[in-house]
Amino acid sequence: METAVRAARSWLYVPSTRPEQFDSAERDGADAVILDLEDSVRPQDKSAARALVIEHLAAALPGELVTAVRINAASTAVGLADLTALLSADVAPDVLVLPRTESAGALGVIENLLFEAGSRTMLVPLIETARGLRNLPRILASQTRVVGVLVGAADVVADLGTPGDPEAMRSVRDSAVLAATSADVVVIDSPHFGGGDPDALAAETLRAARAGFTSKAAVTAEQIATINDAFAPTEQELSWAHAVLKASAARAGAAGGTPVDEADAARARRYLQRARPTGAPAPAPAAARAI
Repeated sequence: METAVRAARSWLYVPSTRPEQFDSAERDGADAVILDLEDSVRPQDKSAARALVIEHLAAALPGELVTAVRINAASTAVGLADLTALLSADVAPDVLVLPRTESAGALGVIENLLFEAGSRTMLVPLIETARGLRNLPRILASQTRVVGVLVGAADVVADLGTPGDPEAMRSVRDSAVLAATSADVVVIDSPHFGGGDPDALAAETLRAARAGFTSKAAVTAEQIATINDAFAPTEQELSWAHAVLKASAARAGAAGGTPVDEADAARARRYLQRARPTGAPAPAPAAARAI
């Protein structure tokens, strides 16, 4: 499932109080669904939403759609109740999204609990504060289950005291992309909240892709196609990627051959990963890495 997580382009948030939408994400074209127990659920509905998520996870059949659960912040009583309920029910989402992650220590506790429970669930910290962004390189360096980072740039900028400042937003995104890419984990951009303007969504998504993000979260099914298109490689990029990896494999097996630059090989693998259907086999990474 880690391969599918790395290939995902769109992550669709679904309120956990709307079970009729749980299974529609894949039909809508999303690569991943985030069953949300946090912001979209009223305090009085948390317990019922938690039960609906557990029921869905227990009944779900294996498939290509990545299933994530965003619990409430683990530093809160309701977040601990979310985590305890999931572990006690012996259900395992593919990914846990962890709001307001700020330290490696807090994440390590959750990682240990998953290990003791025998769960294979991966972790995606949600960075929403200046402290979390500052500590992100340390967080990523110290954990083994973290497969990606979800960036709440607007939340971080608000925490810095400059809400809505475009330069600050870009700086936050750039810092998160650098940390995530250095740690070889995916980096997911926050959703577009600009209403139903498709041009604004397309422009924002394209900027994220060009900045180094690997995927983007969505809050409506109508956003998915635009997101998927922005993060899909062009035919020209795919042709280039196939040529690079073919040359890399040939030169790796030739004595004295000139190796392909690893940066080019890594970029080629990323292009092919995003182009293939989620969950399909990876494109021959061993030969490409043998240079």
